[in-house]
Parts: sequence; C-alpha cells; structure tokens
Amino acid sequence: MKKSILITLFLLSGAVSAQRSFIRAAPPAFDYYMLSLSLAPAFCEENPGRAKRSRECGQLSKSDYLSHPLTLHGLWPSRLDRHHPYWCGNDQQEGGAFCRKESVSLSFPVRQRLENVMPGTADCLDRYEWAKHGTCTGMAADAYFTRAIELVDRANRALGRQISTSTGSEIPLVQLRANLSQTDPQLTEATVFDCQYPRGGGHALLSEIRIYFERDPATGGPGKPLPFRSVGVRNYNSGCPAGRAYIDQP
Repeated sequence: MKKSILITLFLLSGAVSAQRSFIRAAPPAFDYYMLSLSLAPAFCEENPGRAKRSRECGQLSKSDYLSHPLTLHGLWPSRLDRHHPYWCGNDQQEGGAFCRKESVSLSFPVRQRLENVMPGTADCLDRYEWAKHGTCTGMAADAYFTRAIELVDRANRALGRQISTSTGSEIPLVQLRANLSQTDPQLTEATVFDCQYPRGGGHALLSEIRIYFERDPATGGPGKPLPFRSVGVRNYNSGCPAGRAYIDQP
C-alpha cells in the first residue's frame, strides 16, 4: 500500500514538473516585431576595438556589401509597454562570448541563406539572437530565421540599390523615404533610420535601419508592416543631424 502511494506521488510530481516545464517554454505575450538591419561598414567603423576583434569586419568585402548592403542584426518580439521578452529558452545569460552559446539547429538551405544575409554568423551572432529573442517568439528556429531572411531580402529590394549607389556620400533621409514610397510603399511609415558617430569622430553614419511589423495572429510570426508611430516612435529620424546620413564604404 505504501509503495503504491509513493509511486502515485512520484508520478504526480513528474506531471507537475512537466507542466511547469511546458509553461516556461510557452512564448510570452508580445505585440509586434522589430527588424533590426545593420550596414556592415558603419558597424565596423563605429568602434575600432570591435573592428579588430570581429571576424565579420575582417571578412567584409566591397562586393558582398554592394550586393546586399542591409544585413540582419535581429528580429525582435516587442511589447508596447517596452517590457520586451528576452531569454525564453534554456540559456538565460546576457553575458559571455556568443560562440559559447548553444549552436542553432538549422536546415542546410536556411543555414546557407542566413550566412549570406547575416555576416555576424562568423561571430556566432545567430546563436545570441536566437537565445535572446528567437526563443521568445514560439517559432521553430528554421521558421524564425527563414522569415527574418525574407524580410531582409525585402528591405534590400526596397532600399539596397539606393544605398549602394550612395556609398561614400551623404544622403537626405527624405530621399530614402521617397525611394521607399516608390519601391515598397508599405514600408515607408514602418521604417526608422538610425545614425551614430564613430568613436574617432567624423560623419554621422547610417548604421541601423529598423522596420516594424505586426505580429501575425495565425502564425505568431511577423505580418504586415506596422507604422512606427503606432508603437510610440515619434520620428523616422533617429540621430541623423539635419535629416542627413553618411553611407560609409568598406
């Protein structure tokens, strides 16, 4: 009798543990996605120390940059109250080298495509982004990165050519927006341009482009472009003096 009671308690304990594990693994509530795109030359120019230790910067070539000037930094589930979800998987550590984080299991075609649009994979950026952000979406890794790749390709189709032809010069943000209104009008009010000054001084570099997307209720992934003002962002210009940005070159 005592043995059967102990077995029952053990099974119940296991069921409760499994239930808790399932609850922890369930994706948290969030409202929209933000796609963060980098311009590799500006990323490397901003911080001399980063340029020296980054494989991505060491491998940067002009031909690769001109073929797809916008690269994937991350696709981030976000909340309107700014309490964005982070670290929803097993690895909940902010610090530590990216390459010490668990590798992301991806199919071969997705891995190949990801390495083309995310040169930071040379520094294990994909591991960090999956651990910190991807695990909070409720999507499988293949689906998450496939959707991110599709959005990067869309952004490059819309803006890549103009950025490439403007390399080494300054460009008004209104011109970039005008180009968007012609190539992909839905992205015009969903896109924010961010400039940063390099530590050594110089031009304010266009270093990041952020594009907002709805959360698709059917798939849980990114849906239609979302106006930046609807998520509390006031202006498409983030830190670009006089509304102008310098497009750095490799």
